[in-house]
Amino acid sequence: MSSTRFSPRRRALRPRATAALAVIAVVVAGLFWQASTATALTSVTSNYSYGDFEGTTLAPAGWTLSATSPARVYASGTVALSGKRSLCVDDPSATAGASALRSVRTVTPGVEYQAQGYAYTYNGTQTLALRFYDAAGAVISRVASPSTGATMLWSRIAVKAVAPPKASRVVVEISSTPASVSRVWWDAVEVIQPGVTNNGFESVSSTAAVPSWTTSAAAGTSAKVRTGYAKLGTKSLFLSDASTSGLVKATSARTPVFAGVAHDLRAWVRPTSGTFTVTVRFLDTNLAVIKTVPIAVSKPAGTWSLVAKQLVAPTNGHWATVELSTGSSTKASGDFDVVDLRPTVGSSTLGFTQGRTMQPVDAFANTNVVRTAVVAGRAKLMGVVSGSPAELQVVDIESNTVEERFTLGSMESVWAMATTDNAVYVGGNDGHLWRWTYGDAAISDLGRATASSATVFDLEEGPDGRIWGASYPKSELWSYQPGTGTFSNLGTVSAAHDYARSLAVNSSYAYVGLGSTNPVIVRVSLSNPASKTTIAVPQPVTSGQVSEVDLLGRYLSVKTPSGTSSGGTVIASERRLYDTQSGSWSVDANYPVQRPSPVDGTGNFYFLRYNQLRAVNSATGATDDRGAVTMGAGRDRMVLRATLSGDAGGWLLAYDPAGTVTALETTTLQQRTYRVEFAPTKLKIKSLGFGSGRLMVGGFGGSSLAMVDLDLSQRSQYPAVPYGAAVIGEVEGSVEHGKYQYIGTYTDGRVFRYDSTQPWVDGTNPALVTTLGPTYRQDRPIAWATSGTRTFFGTIPKYGVLGGVLGIFDGDSGTPRIVSEPVADQSIVSLAAAGDVVYGGTSRWGGLGATPTQSSAKVFAYNAATGKLLWQVTPAAGMEAYGAVVMGPTGTLWAAGSTTLYELDPATGATLRSIMIQTQQAQATPVFRNTALASVNGLIYLVAAGRAYAVDPATLRVSTPVASGITPAALVVRGNQLFVPQGETLQEVVIQ
Repeated sequence: MSSTRFSPRRRALRPRATAALAVIAVVVAGLFWQASTATALTSVTSNYSYGDFEGTTLAPAGWTLSATSPARVYASGTVALSGKRSLCVDDPSATAGASALRSVRTVTPGVEYQAQGYAYTYNGTQTLALRFYDAAGAVISRVASPSTGATMLWSRIAVKAVAPPKASRVVVEISSTPASVSRVWWDAVEVIQPGVTNNGFESVSSTAAVPSWTTSAAAGTSAKVRTGYAKLGTKSLFLSDASTSGLVKATSARTPVFAGVAHDLRAWVRPTSGTFTVTVRFLDTNLAVIKTVPIAVSKPAGTWSLVAKQLVAPTNGHWATVELSTGSSTKASGDFDVVDLRPTVGSSTLGFTQGRTMQPVDAFANTNVVRTAVVAGRAKLMGVVSGSPAELQVVDIESNTVEERFTLGSMESVWAMATTDNAVYVGGNDGHLWRWTYGDAAISDLGRATASSATVFDLEEGPDGRIWGASYPKSELWSYQPGTGTFSNLGTVSAAHDYARSLAVNSSYAYVGLGSTNPVIVRVSLSNPASKTTIAVPQPVTSGQVSEVDLLGRYLSVKTPSGTSSGGTVIASERRLYDTQSGSWSVDANYPVQRPSPVDGTGNFYFLRYNQLRAVNSATGATDDRGAVTMGAGRDRMVLRATLSGDAGGWLLAYDPAGTVTALETTTLQQRTYRVEFAPTKLKIKSLGFGSGRLMVGGFGGSSLAMVDLDLSQRSQYPAVPYGAAVIGEVEGSVEHGKYQYIGTYTDGRVFRYDSTQPWVDGTNPALVTTLGPTYRQDRPIAWATSGTRTFFGTIPKYGVLGGVLGIFDGDSGTPRIVSEPVADQSIVSLAAAGDVVYGGTSRWGGLGATPTQSSAKVFAYNAATGKLLWQVTPAAGMEAYGAVVMGPTGTLWAAGSTTLYELDPATGATLRSIMIQTQQAQATPVFRNTALASVNGLIYLVAAGRAYAVDPATLRVSTPVASGITPAALVVRGNQLFVPQGETLQEVVIQ
């Protein structure tokens, strides 16, 4: 029997018109496909009128609808994949069901039939089934496949069945489950009898040399069926070509295909000599050839070999033919047998169950800034501990007791604190100002500082009691009046700068440190904010931040930015004093390696210099070495008039994040050391990887890494002491290569190599192998991949800088070679590797504060052996980032641009197709690693827009193992376990 389609729609297939979108009443999240020509399409077009539901009535013609109220089955214009209408099966009852049946055609027992339907789910699951009936009308077999339950997107559901004995006709069925609630729209429903007719050449005919095949033979060539050489059965097709000027070919009858999905070509060949070509041609309903795929066949002579290739039918494909041929200028002969083309079965249908959870990163008390105050007569250390959320903690210095812990809403990190006589003010990455009044039982959210403020970077108390703040974006300067509870916005300090990074205030002026391009200091008159004076740093650089400014009497203490001058000279950061009276950077009292203390009640500020306490008069600059001390400088230095261990005085305090406060009385040089420890908080997960049989989980908010067993029962957390020399920072990404784990950390683009066979020792193992910041202006080694002996990484540059680097370790010793900006002005945020070639996805964004110069992100290929960029492409115009790339199940390259997958030819970068899983929203903010990909057992796992998708690229079946809440975009798949981060929680999903 010939392969047939059933009731094909004999019309030119039309792509879905833009105007059709006007009838959609809800936002449609669609599953779309792109042809090999990379022409953007917006639908899969159904080839059958019965399954397209384009009629004008609620009851589609030819369908038997069954629904018990309140359930309904009707043709709907709410959503559609093909055309403008679909079939909605709406079952809001858990006691009644609904179904739609459509008789398709007569069948032959023992023959395979396949059905497909695209399901768009609002809730619940439904089934697509093939029902076989005997001649008396009784159901003798039913084969069904459930929808995936993935909501608000199109997923293709497929059913395959062999007609049983006595079967005479087949019916396609769509149905809900009576015991559960569901609402699903169905479209592009089709049933075909797949496969090449007479594919084993066993049929005989008195009128055709090769039944169901068309042959063409030039002089000196022939095509015939013969016995004695078959792979299966008794016969095979023998092609003989003794000519060097002609060829012989045999072309199959048309076989039906499903538009837009993968089909498996299989053919057995036994050459006697020479080579052959197998050519698959896809045709539309008008029988026009729309895609041709030639496959060169060169196999060993005298033995049977399999030719196998997976091919994707065009989105308007309806038929296909298979042609077997010799070459026109070469001789060849040989047999073919069992030649077939049919829809790919794809991966096994999988279920996903939520498993165990853990908050893996919770042993750290990372702070960016601390302050001191006397509360109820006792000295307190106050700091905001980074976490999810961050906490303001108050520790009694003498007793090392954490007396207060206040969570700060959605804030995760804090850079700004200011203390007054009765309160501490806090600002961070939520753009709000917070206040704790000493002794109160709660902390107050005073609101967003300005309409635009996203991050408050510095706070200072002014002489009149106002709280002054500097924020990002728009480099805004503002104040808060505690008496009235009102904010005043003095506006943007500099239109050329987005970051107001640091702040100092006196009665007349505010000094604002700006970045992240061409960093400078701007003095703003408080009486006339339009009056501004720019103060250039001593050695100007093209990018960076003026991250610290402090007023110390007449002097401005400044941490100058590191970077590169306009002439290309590398400039190191240092501490400088600026004389606000003379306008000079030449101040004898300056000590370039240490931030001075604040001014104390005697008018002095202090350095710890060469084991001496040096006091500097803030009015005159005169220095006074008070004497020898053993006190270390710590990270933060503060002055406080208080009583410590019974001794009243003026104290210089040094805080070390290892958990100590050293106090030095500035007149008597008495010294006290106290153990002062903040309580650890749970950190939001920033990165997720795998190595040495464990999950590698990095936290957001400072140095932190948890190594977690796959059963989520055991973990180890590092480092023991954050901020130490050669100790890991905030982990951006990592990858396993043999016994080594490579770890990339922020800031300064530091890369570590950890020997997993040896104990972790902070500062030694992992070993710091490169620091990219000073020379290459890189901050975040975020993308990682390995192949053979090589390990690759890609980076995001420092604030205000455009252009990432590609790093290549050629072995597991030494330092990497660096390829600067393989794609100009773009960060490298994702990598995959195969052989000598590394493939990368970029973000058009660079370090924050730098304006992108490129309109779209790219995907590129680089040959590490030859040192050459092979290609760079833009799969879609205007894409912000390709946050993930991966080698797919058939050897092609897949790139994720938000919720759209792009399949690329790894040799050329050409787009083979694209699959839009869901509609994607444009983002106005910088985008970097916004997606994650894994290719496992024939499935592409995608994390994007807070969801995890399991996509079968062959069949277009889409599931959502995790429906919401994933942040950041990361995943690990190991065996039957899928792991994703959800804020501070690590979620296991069991794959069934």
